[in-house]
Amino acid sequence: MTISLRGAAVMIVLTVAVSCCSKLTPDTVDSTEVASNGTMESIISIEFPSMAYRFSLAEVTNGITIDYTIRVKQDIYEVIPRPQDNGSVSGPGPSGLFPFEKISGNGQSYSLRDIGLGPQEEKPARTIKHGVYAASFEWDGRNWIGPSDFDNPKGDPFPPGSYTLTVRIVGEVATKDGKKPYDIANSVEVILVP
Repeated sequence: MTISLRGAAVMIVLTVAVSCCSKLTPDTVDSTEVASNGTMESIISIEFPSMAYRFSLAEVTNGITIDYTIRVKQDIYEVIPRPQDNGSVSGPGPSGLFPFEKISGNGQSYSLRDIGLGPQEEKPARTIKHGVYAASFEWDGRNWIGPSDFDNPKGDPFPPGSYTLTVRIVGEVATKDGKKPYDIANSVEVILVP
């Protein structure tokens, strides 16, 4: 197309953009892009509503709950979440991911690391859907690694002090270049007072 402006000829080039059909939407991320750009950590986050928590030993003995959320900003295809307990027994949370909670410090530790043995089978790839998923850590203030297969008893109570609660999500994303790992974690301080 040519348009004349004050006697000068100006050529206008029209460009037509054609996009092919895809299952991706603005709320979806291609797993190849996620793995190659290292963006899993920018799409999935673990969030606590407080920077630190303070409990008395009596409160903890009666049982406490610390809420957190797993925020997934966009759908992600071909995610292979991994359980983090020793026997791969734990199941996914509402997000489809396997959050692992551990509180430790000052020589003390509590987590459900040993909850028994499960089948050592490959976990299937899945789509992790966009959303905000509520989760919570429940604890009675004692040392423990889980019940194991033999009803392992809980250990001594944590003494007063400052501890770190960490929630971690691990797994892989299947790409055309193979499986790429991801490791997402967040921590919060938990202070126990007499």
